[in-house]
Amino acid sequence: MKRIILFIFVSFTSFSSLADQAFHPAGENLTYGNVATFQSLIGNTNNPATGASAYDLDGWYFGFGLVSSVGAGAEVGPVKNFVDQLNDLSDTLNNFGKDGKTPSTGEIEEIKTKFDDFLVVSGESGYAKISLAATVPLFPFMWSSRNFGSLVFDVNGAAQAQVSVLDRPIEYNPLEQGLNILQTNTALYIKAGGIGQASMAYSRQIFKSRKGALIAGLKTNYYIVKLRKTLFGLAQVDDVDEAIKDEVEEVRKDISSHEAKLGFDLGLMWVAQKFRIGATFKNLNSPEFKYPDVGTDCSAKTAGTSQDSCYIAQSFADEIDLQETHVMDAQVQVEAAAHNKSRNLVAAFAVDTSPVNDLVGNQIQWLTGSLAYATRSWIIPGIRVGYRKNLAGSKLSAITGGLTLFKTLHVDAAYGLEKIEVDGASAPRMAQVNIGIDILF
Repeated sequence: MKRIILFIFVSFTSFSSLADQAFHPAGENLTYGNVATFQSLIGNTNNPATGASAYDLDGWYFGFGLVSSVGAGAEVGPVKNFVDQLNDLSDTLNNFGKDGKTPSTGEIEEIKTKFDDFLVVSGESGYAKISLAATVPLFPFMWSSRNFGSLVFDVNGAAQAQVSVLDRPIEYNPLEQGLNILQTNTALYIKAGGIGQASMAYSRQIFKSRKGALIAGLKTNYYIVKLRKTLFGLAQVDDVDEAIKDEVEEVRKDISSHEAKLGFDLGLMWVAQKFRIGATFKNLNSPEFKYPDVGTDCSAKTAGTSQDSCYIAQSFADEIDLQETHVMDAQVQVEAAAHNKSRNLVAAFAVDTSPVNDLVGNQIQWLTGSLAYATRSWIIPGIRVGYRKNLAGSKLSAITGGLTLFKTLHVDAAYGLEKIEVDGASAPRMAQVNIGIDILF
């Protein structure tokens, strides 16, 4: 998995130069959550009303990113040594009987005992998923004026890939000669996607009283999305990691066949001296993007891997969508925060009111909470801790933490609370890390 994350980081650099995506929050948002944090430059990319929410502090201000956020993450299902066991089974299927000897019943039963249960469990809940998100240098860029309002520009990219299992039992075929006397129709189902996002948000104060101010913001997003999915027979895969890398590379190099759509977000926020509450209405128009069809017109495809993959997909038509559309469903996020008068001590909470799908079809609905000291000093570091939980899909949770040094360098990480066994040791089922450098005046 470490090799895969590094590969995606390198290979998607060109794509990213084309989002704070729900599956991988950017920068300090990993700890703060999806809340308005005008103390953080990257926090201004959440609720579209955030940029105009600090007028009572200064007459104007601006900021820009050097490289505001680069991050990677991984998540696995509750199946121990998932990828290693898949590679082990593939090797066993490819090499069993290679010596030409007739295997004993005991040898066959030993292999079936070792792997049949693993395949069933993997088919139910096994998966491995990786992600990358990065902002383009100099973004986000924001400028705010007490009289004009606030503009926030952002350009970023993200990638995601997942392998899961469509299981079938292992069978012994004594009629086969040499290799392949042990067989399974088990398939690896690999989905990958890349998304680029360019956005502009405008916000301003629309009402003010002695008790606080109401801020409204509108954000326009230009999305570029490339999606891909493929099926491989497990026995034909020498290395699962390499298979994932190949699919991600196909997404990257064939970006010319992407789809482009617009999405629109609306944000509202009430800002008082010591608290703020807000709501973000995301993707109001629910833009849609199609996966390439699989399992159709197989006879017309060139003989080889592509045609084999097509027929495999056809055989699993009752378990997967051969014609699939990724919809960025409309979603409402609500938030609240309490702070001291100078707003550098902050307790924040946010929750998605409904689930949406990530690029590879998993449901996500985040609940986040955080406590932070948001530094305004070049010397005193900022520190934050938090908690996040997916209320849908995997239901995974994590503790989060971050550190800001010299008011410009930000490091944040999430460490999953649910564990899985990997190589005999306990490991978190999810982990994410971000690092970034920006300047906010």
